[in-house]
Amino acid sequence: MIPGYNAPRPTKKNYDDFFNKLVDGLRLTDIRGLGLLVYGSVVRKEMNYGRSDIDAVLVFDDDTVINKRNLQECSTVLSWAMEGNNVPFQVTVTDRRTMQDGRFNAYNPSFRDYFMEEGLPVFGPDYRREFRFAMPDHPDQNALTFNLRKCRQGLLFAEHDSRENYELFLQRFGKSLDAVSRGSKQVLGMIDGRVRKNRFSALSELEREFPKIDSAPLERIRHLYTHLDELDALYSQPKQIVEVWQSSLTFLEELIRRYMNRFPSISKPRG
Repeated sequence: MIPGYNAPRPTKKNYDDFFNKLVDGLRLTDIRGLGLLVYGSVVRKEMNYGRSDIDAVLVFDDDTVINKRNLQECSTVLSWAMEGNNVPFQVTVTDRRTMQDGRFNAYNPSFRDYFMEEGLPVFGPDYRREFRFAMPDHPDQNALTFNLRKCRQGLLFAEHDSRENYELFLQRFGKSLDAVSRGSKQVLGMIDGRVRKNRFSALSELEREFPKIDSAPLERIRHLYTHLDELDALYSQPKQIVEVWQSSLTFLEELIRRYMNRFPSISKPRG
């Protein structure tokens, strides 16, 4: 839906209602260590109601692998907050460990001072001083960072999209499967510098590099991609889609977590 074309532009009342419901809803979840930071025009009091985004960072107090039950709770809260409020919400879903490490932080170093000067914690702990911002030292690092953000954001919006825009729900699901299926070859490429053309070509190598990692979610994606009748049938089952989506994201997060454990970041967070 495009505000001003096939949807009404949100008013100040919509922005206020969305924001209040979002914060109140997050408070009711009682998720330990959850933090919401807003930045940009909403903090500067320069909102152009009907056009401006609400920019935010949602931080889970997790070690790379976000608790999916908590993420689902936040998806429910967001769906409730967006009901009747066509507000453009640009949010990065992340975790504390990833932001402390910095290599898969979706924000570049220019945001370091920006967050300190214009970021506003509106719910939960203020994690800004723990954030690190590292420039990528490998092309695949950029792709992994982007894909991790896309998968997480899609799952946060999944409950709203499945009710209000099912096609968008399916599109985001499909893009997330594509992103996850490329993840293994990208991580391995960061390790040995080799380019792997097939997105599933790294499956046989994962156990060698990361013993005991559960590659079943990646195997399931490969199965769906080669049995399109099953993928097509899945499209009409939103609950099953979310389950596949969650397990796929967990696989990607676990892969990145193991990479960070194996190759620790040298730099330390700013104190």
